[in-house]
Amino acid sequence: MTDTAQAGPEERVALVTGATGAIGAAVCRTLVDQGFRVAMLARNFRRLERLETQIGQPDRTLIIRADVTEPFDLVEARDAIRERFGTDPDLVMVSAGVMRAGNFEQAVPSEWKSMISTNVQGALYTAQTFADGLLRIGETGHRADLIFVGSAPAPQRAKSYAVFSAMAASVEQLAKHLRAEYGERGVRVHHIAPFYITSQLGADMSDVEHYQRFQQRADEFSSIDPGSVAHLVKFMTTLPTRANLAAATIRPVRS
Repeated sequence: MTDTAQAGPEERVALVTGATGAIGAAVCRTLVDQGFRVAMLARNFRRLERLETQIGQPDRTLIIRADVTEPFDLVEARDAIRERFGTDPDLVMVSAGVMRAGNFEQAVPSEWKSMISTNVQGALYTAQTFADGLLRIGETGHRADLIFVGSAPAPQRAKSYAVFSAMAASVEQLAKHLRAEYGERGVRVHHIAPFYITSQLGADMSDVEHYQRFQQRADEFSSIDPGSVAHLVKFMTTLPTRANLAAATIRPVRS
């Protein structure tokens, strides 16, 4: 395996979870264009294949069918990245997530479980699985980035999104505390909180009425193109190693 200390900026390797989602796919495209080799992780293999075809640089991409709620899947993903690219990823973007909404007393507990396992446990498993590699790289003085994708409305009061917002807020706190723990070891921990992204996130929730309301709000404020998040990721990861854009909120101007 290639010594991670020898990897230069032009040879950066990224892992993006939730790669077939709107944000994940946009970030994958941008990182490949930026010169990264990118491991794209998601549960749906056909969507991963389509994304790789759309990007059109198979020598710089690796598709991995895995579930972030399964720790062993992530260990196998880490091993596959090492085998393919010869090093650990120095950028890990945690963007796998699900959104469910509904009046609290009428909510379906299985949907709570889905959010807890993917949005919270999945974030924990992903960050921990790839932490050693990030820390090794960070301690050599090279760029090492851990990016969590959250939700800008989460800290606010929002009807019908109590559980989803609680999950998002916990991930924001995780990012903040890992920033304190890993910053002194050379790893930059970021948190990106977007409003109303153009995507199908939440389209499969059981409460159709609440999803329609969400879409109406997105239309009202002119939802943000996922490419805007990808551009922010590009900016974050190209800053000098001594600088960390720790947290950023992206919202429509009209909101």
